[in-house]
Amino acid sequence: DAHVKDDNMYPLHPFDDKDIIAGHSSCGLEIIEDVPDVDIILVCCGGGGILTGVASAVKLAAQQAGQQRKDIRVYGVEPEGAPKMTLSFKEGKAMPYAKPNTIATGLAPPYAGKITYAHAKAFVDDIVLVSDEEIKKGMRTLYNAGLVVEPSGAAAFSAILAGKIPDSDGKRVVAVITGGNVEPDELVKHFS
Repeated sequence: DAHVKDDNMYPLHPFDDKDIIAGHSSCGLEIIEDVPDVDIILVCCGGGGILTGVASAVKLAAQQAGQQRKDIRVYGVEPEGAPKMTLSFKEGKAMPYAKPNTIATGLAPPYAGKITYAHAKAFVDDIVLVSDEEIKKGMRTLYNAGLVVEPSGAAAFSAILAGKIPDSDGKRVVAVITGGNVEPDELVKHFS
């Protein structure tokens, strides 16, 4: 706070900020541009910035264009050990989750943001949970395909492998894969 005041800086929250959400919306627009016939989009959910940016862009672009593509479903994917947005959906307001316990540490802030929660309620179809074991399986599968992905970044893909997405058979599904911030020793630990 002292730097903000003394150095005339602007505070920017890492996820619960409208400008951050708007910045992440470009990912959603790229998806519908590159895969115009997408049926389902899966996005990892930590604080909800990426998820709500993608979801709001996809839903609003379809609405604004007057397209019949209003049926695109967007799901957030959280680790079972850090279900902030899941809890928030159940409680009807942004909720804290004081003791996250997951290998997907990038998806484990201690709360869902008020702004991201409001966007998620408006634009996200549902939140699904994946276990750490399911995340590890997703990481291994991606690694075998040539992608080195951290646990948080593999969550959305892991939901597909685990069969967590309803009515997805025969559908065009996009999983947003984020983050390669993983050390070799961490990979070894998760793969053994």
